[in-house]
Amino acid sequence: MNSKRWDVFRSSAVLRNAVFAAFAWMVISAGSVFWYLLDSDRQILEIARHEAAAYIGKDIAFRAWATSHGGVYVAPSETTPPNPYLSEIPDRDVETTSGKKLTLMNPAYVLREVQTHFSGPFGEKGRIVSLRPLNPINAPDEWERVALLRFEAGAREVSAVDRIDGVPHLRMMKPFLVEQGCLKCHGQQGYKVGDVRGGIAVSLSLEPFRQASGEAKRHLMIGHAVGWIVGLLAIGLVAVRSRRRELERERANDILRNSEASLAEAQRIAHLGNWELDLLSNVLTWSPEIFRIFELDPTKFGASYEAFLGAIHPDDRAMVNQAYTDSVANRTPYDIVHRLLMRDGRIKYVNEKCETRYAPDGKPIRSLGTIHDITERQRAEKAVRALNQELEQRVAARTAQLEAANTELEAFAFSVSHDLRAPLRAIDGFSRILVEDYESTLDAEGRRLLGVVRENSARMAQLIDDILSFSRMSRRDMETGDLDIGALAQSVFDELRAAVPGRMLVLKIGELPTAWGDRAMMRQVLANLISNAIKFTGPRAEALIEIAGDTDNGADESHFYVRDNGVGFDMQYVEKLFGVFQRLHSTEEFEGTGIGLAIVKRIIVRHGGRVWAEGEVDGGATMHFTLPRIAQPQQRRPQS
Repeated sequence: MNSKRWDVFRSSAVLRNAVFAAFAWMVISAGSVFWYLLDSDRQILEIARHEAAAYIGKDIAFRAWATSHGGVYVAPSETTPPNPYLSEIPDRDVETTSGKKLTLMNPAYVLREVQTHFSGPFGEKGRIVSLRPLNPINAPDEWERVALLRFEAGAREVSAVDRIDGVPHLRMMKPFLVEQGCLKCHGQQGYKVGDVRGGIAVSLSLEPFRQASGEAKRHLMIGHAVGWIVGLLAIGLVAVRSRRRELERERANDILRNSEASLAEAQRIAHLGNWELDLLSNVLTWSPEIFRIFELDPTKFGASYEAFLGAIHPDDRAMVNQAYTDSVANRTPYDIVHRLLMRDGRIKYVNEKCETRYAPDGKPIRSLGTIHDITERQRAEKAVRALNQELEQRVAARTAQLEAANTELEAFAFSVSHDLRAPLRAIDGFSRILVEDYESTLDAEGRRLLGVVRENSARMAQLIDDILSFSRMSRRDMETGDLDIGALAQSVFDELRAAVPGRMLVLKIGELPTAWGDRAMMRQVLANLISNAIKFTGPRAEALIEIAGDTDNGADESHFYVRDNGVGFDMQYVEKLFGVFQRLHSTEEFEGTGIGLAIVKRIIVRHGGRVWAEGEVDGGATMHFTLPRIAQPQQRRPQS
């Protein structure tokens, strides 16, 4: 049996029954064979006994016939000479009138001649014996002597299995009783009629019987083996069919049990119970969860309507009754929330739903309902409402604080920028005067140092402008709409290229998806990114800038990137790129304040997008950002 069929039987009552049936069939078959084999020796012996008895019976009959005639006269020969033990009988030897000589063969002589020259089909060997034989050849062996003694004690037959020349034989002997005709030869020995004169014996080889029985055994074994195999096949076939039917029932029961268990578990998790009211028998049935919701012991409280109503808050009972009555009368389901009053005084809130089934004649027959424990939900909703109210108050307070702080910060930034610009202008002005008015008196180092002062004053002024721009970016109102990123990029590039007429700049604009956002802000984003690309491709003979995008990142956002073939950067410092005042190159290599990418990130985040970068040292850089494809709720402008 292969593994799949074995799996059919594993852990099954069918398997146990099949094994028991197979074992029983094997026991029956083996028992039948064993019984036959056990009985075959008895049968062989019984058949041999019948054969021996028949042989002896024939000899006894033959002797009785010879005895009744007083013996038989035959012509003497070498094989049948005159019996020397009958010499005392006057008419042992006679001559016929024709001159033919005859000799008397008494019954024992005749029988011995027959036993000697005529054997049966099983090699029977007949023999007559006596405890007082006239002829020594008739003297008994030990077994025969014991048998003769038993005859004198009254036995009428003696038999046994004995080995002769190593071959098992059946030996049987029956007594010779003295008859009137026997006295002619044995009267002088003192016998009288009825005495045991001796015995007539026969020995049969059991081998022919056993050979015949062996052939029968082989046929029997083959027949039993075939019957055993056929029986096993029949048992297996019945078992397979029974197991398939059992598996089908088990699968159906498992599905039913799993469904019921899943339903019960789902009801337990959801705190949802169901009930059914048979309106014809007025029997109400509850699911286990109903008992848990009502906090009733199912062993003490049955599903009676009184227990159902008793758990409902007294102030809500009339409402529940009215809802059910109206639902049945109007053939409409109801969905209500009411309270349960627990025995310890606690109150639960439940959501009860019910609908009724009707017979074809319109008579209501069954109502089906569910009860959902929503106490925790009610508490959570109450807590959420309180929390929302508290949060609204906190947000309002924080918003007011933030607005005040922003106002103060903006005023501070404006004041700081104004106060810083005045000394910067003075430094720059006096430096310029020194260069212009005292150029002849300044050596080369003095003129270089004044140049450094004026350059740093200009950088400081630019830094102040960038800081103000960065601070205003989070407060500026957004005016959003559809964006043409390609047109914006081309416009920005044209302006920036005009500022570096000696550079070989190439702009490649690829496929660009649609986007939504503030045009001015996005122009600032593109200006910062493209100017960075132009700046960091300075060492290249030809600066190649590529702008493209796609929508692979999601249906609600568009992805854009600006790629250049510039000096790139080490990715281990990528997190510093979008921070304020974070620079990956010195000012001697590339100018800048380190605020441009921070402004890009702030603008993109305000649009609800993302920004990231990829680069490789001396292998260029790619700046990525995403924008909404359609207007976001907080970005939609009111319709005029």
